[in-house]
Amino acid sequence: MKYIIYCRKSTDTEDKQLLSLDAQERELLELAEKHGLEVVKIMRESMSAKSVGRPVFNEMMKLVENKKADAVLCWKLDRLARNFVDGGKVIDSLQRGVIQEIRTYESTHLPSDNVLLLAVQLGMANQYVRDLSVNVKRGNREKLARGEWPNHAPFGYINDKATKKIFVDEQNKKYIVRAYELCANERKNLREISDILYAEGLRSSSGKKVFKSLVHRIVTNPFYMGVMTREGKFYDGKHEPIISKQLFDRAQDVLNGRLHPKSKTLFFPLRGFISCDNCGCALTASLKKGHQYYYCTNGKRICDEHKSYLRENDLYEHVAKMLGDLAFTPRKIELMYQAAKERTSSQNDYSEKIVQTLTEQLNGLKVRESKLLDAYIAEQISKELYDSKVLELHNVGVSLKKQIKEAESRQPASTLEPIKKLFMQGSTSQKEFLDGDDAKKHEVIKKLLWNFSMKDKTVASIKYKSPFQVIANAPKNATISQMLPDLDSNQDDNFQRVAPIVRFLFKAAGLGFEPR
Repeated sequence: MKYIIYCRKSTDTEDKQLLSLDAQERELLELAEKHGLEVVKIMRESMSAKSVGRPVFNEMMKLVENKKADAVLCWKLDRLARNFVDGGKVIDSLQRGVIQEIRTYESTHLPSDNVLLLAVQLGMANQYVRDLSVNVKRGNREKLARGEWPNHAPFGYINDKATKKIFVDEQNKKYIVRAYELCANERKNLREISDILYAEGLRSSSGKKVFKSLVHRIVTNPFYMGVMTREGKFYDGKHEPIISKQLFDRAQDVLNGRLHPKSKTLFFPLRGFISCDNCGCALTASLKKGHQYYYCTNGKRICDEHKSYLRENDLYEHVAKMLGDLAFTPRKIELMYQAAKERTSSQNDYSEKIVQTLTEQLNGLKVRESKLLDAYIAEQISKELYDSKVLELHNVGVSLKKQIKEAESRQPASTLEPIKKLFMQGSTSQKEFLDGDDAKKHEVIKKLLWNFSMKDKTVASIKYKSPFQVIANAPKNATISQMLPDLDSNQDDNFQRVAPIVRFLFKAAGLGFEPR
């Protein structure tokens, strides 16, 4: 008889079962030599046998059907099949004598043998795969419940094989953050994000460009904000988040069309921020002879201001003067920062109230879930509706837990450094606006101003964004007596000097209290 040696391992990765195929082939060749068997072909396959469709196995069966081989030599029967379709083919071919012999390292199977024993062995191989699948899924669910990711880490993270934990890939972390910012803040599409990241140095493991399919997976994966998802269910991960939940949600709004930018043929940095004080209509802009001119749209047909054109340089002077109202001296900023830092050392009321509110909402979910279970037991709702509602409550609960974690870490003292940066930003905004190009001018205005109105080519009213409105209203050069009319004269002299600025600082922080 002419034998085919069939060797199979379950994975095609190089780091798993690396020696399995070579070991099988070597042992089977020794077996053939020992018994004087004629081997006409050696076939190797790296593919799971739990489902049909193995090309090498199908090729082997065709060779046997076409009488180019008479028998099969394999390590064990489970190397041939772990599913009933392929197993049925093997049993049928053996019964019909198409396969005259199946020889393994431990036994020999002939057409005259009891087919029930062969079926039992192949059935056990199939059941092993089924049990293994159930056990693996159960183990994965347990890992997810503990906050551990059971699979290969997504781009931006690294698997530590020694500790079985996931760590942030510091080299690629910046590209994850950049991708979300381009999507959420600059409203770039996936192809534009891919091009920008490539220009900034992002490469795949093979050194090629990362295409938009991977970008899409990145900007839609909640894993980067610390939440794992499997089969529609959310799990709170123990891994370090790369982005905040707010940035992730904003990116989803953009991707789903809830925040969609209008296309513009020309870019005017101040358009959208200026209104006419006379009629309330917005000022639009046009390009004439290389210069930008702003004018009232006169949408209500009642205004003569639209006949008056404002050139960009004149408007820039007005804007620069407005931004100058945000300037504190560096010395005062440092004084108010140090005083506020000392003042907030024991103040946690704000964060505690947030945590308390979110915790109450989380406890409310447990009550709702209990009532839902009672309704299901009483057969008042269907199982499908119960499962759907339980999953919905679970996902809301995971989101609330994430917000509680962020609120607990957001102590008042930790907000002072960002607030100090806000004051510094207000102080440097005038220079940044005047020195920057059109894109930079637009960026500065967008951060600081809601809008302002013009009348007779002068600024009539200004509306700063919070907290910059408070900073703009703060006295910059007032005397101490003017700045401290309501303070207790028994207060410490140092605190007396900086208390008004500290008051503005606390208002700007939105902490809900002021120094007395």
